Amino acid sequence: MRAGRVAPVWCAAVAAAYAFGATPAEAQVDPRILPQRPAYARNPTCAPVETSIPLEEHEGTRDVGLSPSPREMPLNQGESAICFAYATADMISHRLGRPISPLDVATKNYFADPERLASIPALRDHLRAHPNWRADIAWSRNSAEMSNIGNPKLLPYFDKIEGGEEDTAALLYNVGGLCEDRDLPSNDGYRYANPTLSRLRYRSRLAPRRMSFRSLSGTVPHLRDLRTDTFNAGWIAHVESRCRRVPLPVPLLPVSYRVAANQAEFVEMRDSGTPPSPQSIGRILAMIDYALDHGRVPTIGYSWYLLEDRDPKDPDLHADHASPVIARRKVGGTCEYRVQDNTGEYCARMRPGMREACENGRVWVGEDALRRTLYSVTYLR
Repeated sequence: MRAGRVAPVWCAAVAAAYAFGATPAEAQVDPRILPQRPAYARNPTCAPVETSIPLEEHEGTRDVGLSPSPREMPLNQGESAICFAYATADMISHRLGRPISPLDVATKNYFADPERLASIPALRDHLRAHPNWRADIAWSRNSAEMSNIGNPKLLPYFDKIEGGEEDTAALLYNVGGLCEDRDLPSNDGYRYANPTLSRLRYRSRLAPRRMSFRSLSGTVPHLRDLRTDTFNAGWIAHVESRCRRVPLPVPLLPVSYRVAANQAEFVEMRDSGTPPSPQSIGRILAMIDYALDHGRVPTIGYSWYLLEDRDPKDPDLHADHASPVIARRKVGGTCEYRVQDNTGEYCARMRPGMREACENGRVWVGEDALRRTLYSVTYLR
């Protein structure tokens, strides 16, 4: 009887995968689509769950003489400030069973045309259930900041744009097909893209050309400027020339919940005497449990200073960070979650207690410690 109830859901999910452009072989990638609004509850026993993010031999493994070996580390964001793209790429990579390029995730997050989402049949029900999706995408893009490093005028060059939301990035990744990291290497941030970025910057400054408004019309005015449009259009063209895109085998349907817009707001709420309620943080933990128990890797928003002490000279007071959660276990009556950090930081530099719980950038964090900084969660249905 139970099998009789599950079968129609499974068949509907497979049908959706085929409609999304997947081949029969690709449709074998966990075709289940989880419910839109399930009843979330903590796993009562904190039962052990362990998973991993698909990772092929990436560009960093060409480096020699490093310890630990980059081969054993997650893809890292280097000096970039797009941790959301690395966390989202990990979440998508796990869902699709292929290592997705974080730089491609970031490119679509900032520049993909949201209106293309409305033409994808497999997304229609999801978009109908979230009628504010256009406004959410615009809010995320308008909240992006520009790095002033080598960019004193704070212009929106692709590699100077910072910040983003995991749910928005995942939804926009439905546009245009997937790109694996081997095609657009993202290890160590922009390191392997820097020669291309330097050429584009030189050409756009030397001979900027006026562009049709339609060239980057899919994004918001906040990310457009006559001085950067040529550069960004050139970067998008480079991405499309490198990526051997194939259709996604399943649609990416993000579910998210947050108690604050970012870590700064979380800290402000706490310091003002009105911190998020224990029930709200408990809901985040329940959603993490739900995702892990249903074969999904969730991402969380928290502070990097949970893992490493703040340098007194660091102007960043909050260190807003995003990471996937890849495992759960119970130790001595405490529920612990394994957070995969994508900064590339060595375990030895983390704070006492964290460094011992860390292995190649993957850190076991107790529930109580997480509660002090956790403000958001996202997973893929």
